[in-house]
Amino acid sequence: MFLPRGVLSAFCLAILFHAQIFADNTATVGVYYETLSLPCKGFFINQLLPAYRQAPDRINVALVPFGKTVVNSTNPYIFTCQHGERECEGLKIHSCAVSLIHDQTSLLNLTDCTIRNQTDPEAILTECATTLGIELKPIQDCAKSTNGSQLLKLNGDKTKDLNPGVKNLPTITLNGRQDQQSELLSNLWNEICKVLLPKPSTCP
Repeated sequence: MFLPRGVLSAFCLAILFHAQIFADNTATVGVYYETLSLPCKGFFINQLLPAYRQAPDRINVALVPFGKTVVNSTNPYIFTCQHGERECEGLKIHSCAVSLIHDQTSLLNLTDCTIRNQTDPEAILTECATTLGIELKPIQDCAKSTNGSQLLKLNGDKTKDLNPGVKNLPTITLNGRQDQQSELLSNLWNEICKVLLPKPSTCP
């Protein structure tokens, strides 16, 4: 069927318009955090998981556990974590979980569970992974090996690439932007709703 040039152009524009809507159909939330930071713990519990559960198929979460950790050496890897050695252990566990768990909902459930109690990071990992039905040994082995240290260092590189850099924790990005940081920290779901097209019915 032959279409006049004007009709064809309008048809092409309509396709591009709908393609753009589809491209904007998800939101990516970046979370730069530490495992023994109370504000980070509060954000996971009160903002990240509740927002994600509103539209899990439309939200991509990029977890970057590192925070204000200092890399003292890479041969061997030596870190100084803001809240001590227990936090270094917890950060390696989270780094390994991010690398090994490919189902986003399972990953977020595990990180939320473990960040609630970091008195003994390995023990709480065992408890949470068992409860959630997540394979434990690969995460344990990774965290205790050079792989865990390498992954933590890579998260440090990602954290240092932030512009502007990390001042407070957690630092949150929405589609790569840090605008409206206070709103992202206090009402994440509302901010996500502003970038989702079309908006979910649960948006305010």
